[in-house]
Amino acid sequence: PIRAALLAMTRSASSRGAHGRLFATSTYAVLCIAGVASHEGALGNDAISEYRATGRLLSKGVLPRAEVESVSTILHSLLQDNGRKAFGDDSGRKEVRFTFAVHELNETVAAFVADPGCPLWQLAAKLAGTAELCLLMDRGFSKDPGDKETHWHRDDEAIGLPTLFPGMRTVHAWIPLSAMGTEWGTLQYLLGSHQQSHSWVQRTLAALWGWEFMWFMTSPKVQDDNLDLGDIAWHDGWTLHSAGANSAGFVRHGLAVSFAYCPQAGGCGGAEGRRSSTDVTCRAADTLFDEGWRARHRRGEEDYAKTYLGDSFSVRAGRFLLRSAFGAVAGFVVHAAFVRVTSPTAKAKAA
Repeated sequence: PIRAALLAMTRSASSRGAHGRLFATSTYAVLCIAGVASHEGALGNDAISEYRATGRLLSKGVLPRAEVESVSTILHSLLQDNGRKAFGDDSGRKEVRFTFAVHELNETVAAFVADPGCPLWQLAAKLAGTAELCLLMDRGFSKDPGDKETHWHRDDEAIGLPTLFPGMRTVHAWIPLSAMGTEWGTLQYLLGSHQQSHSWVQRTLAALWGWEFMWFMTSPKVQDDNLDLGDIAWHDGWTLHSAGANSAGFVRHGLAVSFAYCPQAGGCGGAEGRRSSTDVTCRAADTLFDEGWRARHRRGEEDYAKTYLGDSFSVRAGRFLLRSAFGAVAGFVVHAAFVRVTSPTAKAKAA
C-alpha cells in the first residue's frame, strides 16, 4: 500500500512544475533502490548463458511491476504525442511510430531509464558482463493497428556503430508497456545470428549465397509472446530481428533502452565513456545522432530510411562467380561418377 501510494503521488507530482517534478524524481529514486533490493539474483547463470548463446533472452517479471506501471502511464501519453511515422511504403502503410530519447521529455522517465542504480541497469550489466555501461539511446516504439511487419535488421548496423566504433558492443532491453502477445507485433529473432564464429557448413553457405541467407536457413526463429508489465525482452546488438505486424486492434507501445560497453579496455577510444558524472549518455551518441537530426525529429520529421540487409555489387558478383565454379565442379564430379558406373567395364565387373 505504501509503495502504491508513493507511485500515485509520483504520477501526480510529475505534472506540477519544477518542485513537483523534483519530488517525483526523488520518490522514484527511493522506489528504484527498493526495486534493486527485491530483484537481486533475477538473472541466474542459466539465463545469462542462454543470452550469450542465442543473442536473445525473455526475462519474466524482473522489473518491479508497480514502477513499470507508473512509468507506462506517462509513456503512453508521450509516445502518442511525440511518435514519428517510420519506414512507410508507397501505399502509405508504415511499420511503426518511434520517439527518440524519450527520457529527455519527462523526469520520471529519465529516473527509470538513466539511473545506473536502478534494476534495469543492474540486469543489463549482468548480461554485458561489466558494470561499465553507458546509455546509447532510448526509443519508444508504437505499432498502430494494421501496421505491417518491421523489416529485419541489426540495431548496431542500423545506427552505423560498427563503422564508427567497431570495438563497442551493445545490450538492448525492450520493455512492454502493457500485456501483449504475438498478434500485437512483438519482436522476433533469428537465434544465434549475433555469433562471430561459424561452422564449416555456415561458412560454405555464406560464401555461396551470403551471410543473411545463411542465417535465415540455419537459425531458429522465435517471437516474444505472453509479455506483461515487468518483463524485459533482451537482445544483442548484432542479433537479426524484426517485429511482427499488429493485428490485435490495439496500439502496441514498447520502450527500448540500449546500453553500450567496450569488451576490451582501451579498445573503443573512450567512446564508451559517459558524458559526465551526472550524464550517463555515451560519448559515442554525440557522433551517431547529430543535433540537426535530433532537432528535426523533435519538430516532427517522419519516414526514416531503412538499413537493408545486403552486400555490395562486387561482393554479390564474386559470390555469383563462386557459385558458378562450384556448380561446374559439382556437375563434373556427378558426370564422372555416372560415366564410371555406367561404363561397359563397370557393368562387366558387376556381372
